[in-house]
Amino acid sequence: MPKAPFSFPEFRSLLDRVEAERIQTFADIEADFLHAMSAFDRRVVLGEISSGENQNKGLFFNELIARLVERCAGFGVAQRGRRPGILTQQVDVDLCFPPDKNARPALIAEVKMAGTPKHPRSPKQGWLGRPASADVDKRIREIALNVIDLKLADVQGGTTAIGDITSWIQSTRPSFFAIFGLRVIDDNDLRKVMERFQHLANSYANGVGLALYGPADPNTNAGLVTYRAIKAPGGMSIDDAVRRMCRVIKSAAAEPKKVIPPDQLQFSTQ
Repeated sequence: MPKAPFSFPEFRSLLDRVEAERIQTFADIEADFLHAMSAFDRRVVLGEISSGENQNKGLFFNELIARLVERCAGFGVAQRGRRPGILTQQVDVDLCFPPDKNARPALIAEVKMAGTPKHPRSPKQGWLGRPASADVDKRIREIALNVIDLKLADVQGGTTAIGDITSWIQSTRPSFFAIFGLRVIDDNDLRKVMERFQHLANSYANGVGLALYGPADPNTNAGLVTYRAIKAPGGMSIDDAVRRMCRVIKSAAAEPKKVIPPDQLQFSTQ
């Protein structure tokens, strides 16, 4: 398989369709998204995807979400870049607005995927594969540090009192959104991930968007990597999150820029 992140045929085809048809909602392409995930994971199961190439799935999802947000908001977003923090010198973010490296971020989003089928490099994994919930806690802990770091950087030298930590996190820039694609293996796995993301939505996330899917038939090899959609709870669909992100971006675009001092500048795209 070629190593370019969007050269996998189903990924490339879906991204091309989003552009050609000017698609604005995830709901319009969910069936194609599931088809692409199924096609990719079939190759994973056969051992045809290296560990490095497996990261292409996350890169594809990040690109897909970025395009939907840009189409909705009418403004570009930076992808896979860095902004200066307080606790760490540079903070990696998956999506950021404004894309201008000289502006303080008004919105950041972490776009991740979790859950994989059993494959040759995971001989001890169960028949159904690695649960999405096995990775979610680690991802959320990492995200929490980044979010707080960037919020501290935004109020550095200001007069904002932290007071109640939850209120401070919710009201301080940048707004934070968690967008996850999750392959859940059973009802217990689904329950666990929903508990985590409900807590996230009630604490330091301004919005959560979930693309949930699972095996169409857990009793057959083919069914394990033929995916069916699982409905996200109200307010936590991908499109719910994209609409909220659009409102934040449009509001921020109408405001004066918050400039980062020159000695703190560093933003790179990969």
